[in-house]
Amino acid sequence: MSVTNVRAAIERFLAYDKPQVLCIRGAWGTGKTYTWDEVLKKTAADKKIKAKKYAKASLFGLNSIKELKREVFQSAIDIDQIGKPFDIENVTSVVDNLKSWSKWALNKASFVHEDAMTAAIEVAALFAREQLILIDDLERKGEDLRSVDVLGYISQLRDDRSSKVVLLLNDEELEDQPEFTSYLEKVVDVYLRFEPTCEEIAGIAIQETDKVSVLVRQDAIALGITNVRIIRKIHALVKDLVPFIDEYAEIVTVNAAAVITLLGWSHFQPKTAPPLDYLKRVHTYSPKQDDVDFDMKWRDLLLKYRYTHTSEFDLVLLKGIENGYFDKAAIEKHAAELDRAEEKNKAEQEVRAIWDEMHYSFTKPAQGILDKFFECYMRNIEFMTLGDMAIFERLFRELGDDRSEQLVDRYIAANKTKPGAFDFERLERFGDELTGPVKEKIAVAEAEQAPKVNPDEVLIALGTRGYEEELYDVAAKLPVSEFVRILKSYEGSKLSDIISGLRQYLNTGGLDPRIHTIMDKAGLALRQIAEESPINKRRAMRLGLIQRLDAKEAKAAGTATNQEQAGVQA
Repeated sequence: MSVTNVRAAIERFLAYDKPQVLCIRGAWGTGKTYTWDEVLKKTAADKKIKAKKYAKASLFGLNSIKELKREVFQSAIDIDQIGKPFDIENVTSVVDNLKSWSKWALNKASFVHEDAMTAAIEVAALFAREQLILIDDLERKGEDLRSVDVLGYISQLRDDRSSKVVLLLNDEELEDQPEFTSYLEKVVDVYLRFEPTCEEIAGIAIQETDKVSVLVRQDAIALGITNVRIIRKIHALVKDLVPFIDEYAEIVTVNAAAVITLLGWSHFQPKTAPPLDYLKRVHTYSPKQDDVDFDMKWRDLLLKYRYTHTSEFDLVLLKGIENGYFDKAAIEKHAAELDRAEEKNKAEQEVRAIWDEMHYSFTKPAQGILDKFFECYMRNIEFMTLGDMAIFERLFRELGDDRSEQLVDRYIAANKTKPGAFDFERLERFGDELTGPVKEKIAVAEAEQAPKVNPDEVLIALGTRGYEEELYDVAAKLPVSEFVRILKSYEGSKLSDIISGLRQYLNTGGLDPRIHTIMDKAGLALRQIAEESPINKRRAMRLGLIQRLDAKEAKAAGTATNQEQAGVQA
């Protein structure tokens, strides 16, 4: 049922002069509560609600009907207070009523079974009539409260207390769904299935009309995101990012909003969206054999969304999504790339057009398409990544075009002074591989690349520029002897900076494998230093890196022992 139809049905329910139970069912995050609140405020303002008081109770964590009664009692307000700012008089009124009912209850022996306040709420519930009560979050109730007991209480409110009750329900999450469903039909008078379109959900989530809001709303619709909360989180992230990039071409903001919407959806709703691991390695125009299942499910959507692959800048944005904030310094690292965004975007559009020409025809010969690829690649080499080169090289080679070698040579010549341009290990971590001869050429180019980084400067920089992945590359490749030398070569603030850089990842999960390698080598170096003297042992042991290494080795030894025992038993 569309939002318009649901709103009309809610209005009829609120204006109806007899007690009823309304159930609004729909998936989590689709805007049920928002829609109810909006219609409620409008109908209250028009003075069309047939009830004396309004109460709103969440079942989140509640374990008994008594607790639910307390929530209803404490939240009850006069109908004419709906939509108005908080008024302390409402709280004072509740407290005064509670005190009054407590005194009354204490004089009645039959009610003094727990305490005065509980008794007062029980008595107040008996006398409450003609209320409008919203009950939400049934799927998040406590373990000791049964759904059927909630339905029994709702039925009592309607039949014995002449009240109107609204139940907002995400029944897909209920553990006792079969039993609940059998009772639901007997209790509910008006049943609404809340299934808004993607456009309606995006409209609920983002109502602003500024440029950024329009972008995120359009991107959410294009991806088919159906969760209001997720869209709002993504919207907030994009708004946080914009001050860092608004000095660049408009296309930077357009592309960044699209990337954050996609990667944010995958991060916040992993069961519904394309997996992040898949997005990190995907190239929609050159699918990989290992990703056939994911490609079948997501490739058409990604192609329509114009998401071809995940770039280095996209990974910076992903890190911001995961952290909840964006690192201005990490973004500025890509300033040159962002500054040329308009040109880069034109190059990407040109490449996409050629891929489309290749994939969406069974008549066009390969030679003409490869000629276009070759000319485009050579002309736009400054925008081509190592991953792009790998894909084009493989395409030309598999189609028998010996210009594949020229593609590699052109890439190497254009990137001799660009740091990280030949990091094929990083490429392979995201699922792309270079063939033997190509890898050899790239390895030679990487070895010849200047300037060389000073190992001392790298370990010092880890503490202040730990987001720069080039530092990981160099530090992870240093031998343990270099760690020992550097740790013993500095004192005071310099040594403190080095130690801070090595220890900063101790309590962080899901790290880059290179960071684990750095900490392993630092632990091994500190072990050697600790053996030199009792005082060095005290100094080294206080840093936690030796203990981390001990725990890692003990775990590995335990795993190996278990595997050996399993082998013996087998």
